[in-house]
Amino acid sequence: MSETWKRWEGRTVEGRFPLQSYLGGSDHSAVFLTLIQRGAGDSRKAAIKLIPAGPADAEQQLLRWNSARELNHLNLIRVFEAGRCELDGTKLLYVVEEFAEEDLSQVLPERALTAEEARAMLPPVLRALQCVHDKGFAHGRIQPSNILAIGDQVKLSSDVLGAPGERPSVRKTSAYDPPEAATGAISTAADVWQLGMTLVEVLTQRLPVWDRTRPSAPEVPAAVPEPFREIAGRCLQVDAGKRSTIAELSDRLGAERPGPTSAQTEKAASTPVLAGRQKASAKWPYVLGLAAVVAGAFFWIARPKPANPPAEIPSTQAQQGAAAENSQSTPAPRQTTPTPSAAVPGEAKAGDTKVEGAMPEAGGDEKASANAESVSGVLQRVMPQVSPGARRTIQGKIKVRVKVKVDAAGNVEAVELESGGPSKYFSRLALEAARDWKFSPAPAGEQSASEWRLTFAFSRARTEVSAVRAKR
Repeated sequence: MSETWKRWEGRTVEGRFPLQSYLGGSDHSAVFLTLIQRGAGDSRKAAIKLIPAGPADAEQQLLRWNSARELNHLNLIRVFEAGRCELDGTKLLYVVEEFAEEDLSQVLPERALTAEEARAMLPPVLRALQCVHDKGFAHGRIQPSNILAIGDQVKLSSDVLGAPGERPSVRKTSAYDPPEAATGAISTAADVWQLGMTLVEVLTQRLPVWDRTRPSAPEVPAAVPEPFREIAGRCLQVDAGKRSTIAELSDRLGAERPGPTSAQTEKAASTPVLAGRQKASAKWPYVLGLAAVVAGAFFWIARPKPANPPAEIPSTQAQQGAAAENSQSTPAPRQTTPTPSAAVPGEAKAGDTKVEGAMPEAGGDEKASANAESVSGVLQRVMPQVSPGARRTIQGKIKVRVKVKVDAAGNVEAVELESGGPSKYFSRLALEAARDWKFSPAPAGEQSASEWRLTFAFSRARTEVSAVRAKR
């Protein structure tokens, strides 16, 4: 199915959800970037997952997803809609959920979290898990790839929830699974075990050493600092009945017990994240710590990667496929810059056209440079909107090259990443900006399309762009 998934880019599900770009997938599932409409002319990004509609378990899967829709918690990925569809004769199930662009598994090949970052990351995960367990569900796949970031919030995936004791029809073994996983049933105690394995990994970049053929528990490395070493030990008990509950772990961490929320927090939790109207509540004292996690950890992937990083675990949004990209806050409208048509001598080689410009950072916002130079052919430039936290993590300069296909009317009809550099986050920003560029229409009587190559250069101080028209 993997090749089929890719070919469905540009199609629409149920006439409402465009499959804008393929984010990743496998034989069993695929995830695309899509849009959800909130009103006339108002749309927001979301992720849509497609899976084959198996005759045996389709209804059960839809029931799980629709049950997840009822969970409304600040630290759970929102599920907006689920249903059936058909593409090219293939019957599918789909689920539309919040688009999280970064997950924790993308950080670990670069470095482990510090104790301070782990202390900021863990409470929201505990709160989300407590909500899941209180509502009568088990998660079943606690691992770094399912701990995601949206803006300054850490969130847990929610599209794999099930009832304790349930045996999913499609079940793959995982290194995070507890000893009782051989039964195939999910449970709240299994979630606790997986949390312990994950906690050790995020602090050491390695899972605990454990021989499943022996009755002894995994060894928590001495390098894991307290209180995380004790917390991990409480999680990694071979006897499921001896494991701590999520509430007990939260109490040990010294965090607020993740139980029923106050009226103020319930009101905030009921506000869709995509609406961009959420305000920090006094109920959430870790927000400042989360900023450190998001800016200091989730955005660390902007730095150059080692030559052979460890393999990443797929995120739930691209379950059994590629992980989703980088952490996102609701972006401000991108800056568009009309481009004058006066040519700049010496800028272009024969057969090429080149336009250069820069977006310096001023007061935390990116604004068009008044001195940006251009040549005939580019009518409007759209510059990527980089969050201040992401920009602060850049060392040197990150270059992203995008190939743009332009129709005869001067509109961008396709974009393709030629060179993405070390970060999916900056690659995504460049691709999105390139889609909104405008070029001069072909001369009257000509129907020929054109091709441009845009190079975005990101540094701590500013974003620069150069545009070269390909030779005909």
